[in-house]
Amino acid sequence: MLEVWSTRGIAATLDAFDPEVEFLDLQAAMGMQDRGRGPEELDRMAEQWSETFDEWGLEVNDLVDLTGDFVMAEVRFEGVGRDSGAPVSLRQFEVYRLVDGKIVEIRVGFRDRDEALEWWGRRKSALTG
Repeated sequence: MLEVWSTRGIAATLDAFDPEVEFLDLQAAMGMQDRGRGPEELDRMAEQWSETFDEWGLEVNDLVDLTGDFVMAEVRFEGVGRDSGAPVSLRQFEVYRLVDGKIVEIRVGFRDRDEALEWWGRRKSALTG
């Protein structure tokens, strides 16, 4: 999904998401929406990103299959601020939860692997009781 998003845009990935997918960006840029529900809202949030940055792209550096339907990705975003012209580079960790092959939950913006794994452990415990 991330590679398709990078090359063809978020609209090409919408069938990967559950209709009630929940999204939270822990490092949303100032003035950008940081949470949403559903593929259409996720699409609108991605549009905000592309309106803020020129020449942006992403690279998946690592993908880890965690137990309990979770996947963690290490992702690097590169871009140029549309208004400022300043180059932007962001490395973050993202955690995805899948149910029946669809992404139902997304948390992005973890600053390091340990922070992402800590959240995953708490979330997994909350789901399993």
